[in-house]
Amino acid sequence: MTVLLFAVLGAAAGAGAHRLVARLAGRHPPRGVCEAAAAAGGAVAVLATATAPGAAAVAALIWWCVCLSAADLSARRLPNVLTVPGAAVVLAVAAGAGHAAPALAGAVLLAGPYLLAHLAAPRSLGAGDVKLAAGLGAAAGANGAAAWTTAALLPPLLTAAAGAVVVGAGWVRAHRRPRGVVLPHGPSMCAAAVAAVLAAG
Repeated sequence: MTVLLFAVLGAAAGAGAHRLVARLAGRHPPRGVCEAAAAAGGAVAVLATATAPGAAAVAALIWWCVCLSAADLSARRLPNVLTVPGAAVVLAVAAGAGHAAPALAGAVLLAGPYLLAHLAAPRSLGAGDVKLAAGLGAAAGANGAAAWTTAALLPPLLTAAAGAVVVGAGWVRAHRRPRGVVLPHGPSMCAAAVAAVLAAG
């Protein structure tokens, strides 16, 4: 019953995410995607955590990541109104749970390398990715060193794999390498962080 409840609430929140992303990014995500992702996230949050407050926190993290991923995939941008307040909420929740120090350390240690990469190659890695790294680093750090390591190391592998699929599909369709393809990195960051938090339980 709790799983169904969280799935229904997730679907409703996903509908809100669809409208929010459309307003912030100026483009509508594919219909039903945000709703399905948030509903699945709500159900998984219940199955992966031992308490209702924990499930609610994980479901909220997943909803945030759904919004960010949809915005990045739709408009290739991570709006400040999502990244900055989201990071602040993650840090506040972690502090309330007694994990302020590891959350803050996780935020700094993940955002730091992203900031250096952005300064070195701003066209390859945007400022939004840096701000997102702070929030996701905090969420992962609050769940332990193993979760943080996963959130730090997995995103480049996921983005590289997605790039290989896109290039391979281009070869199959046009028998040549596609040009001008820019893959957003935010969805990989979100997927890795959510997986890390879920694995930590």
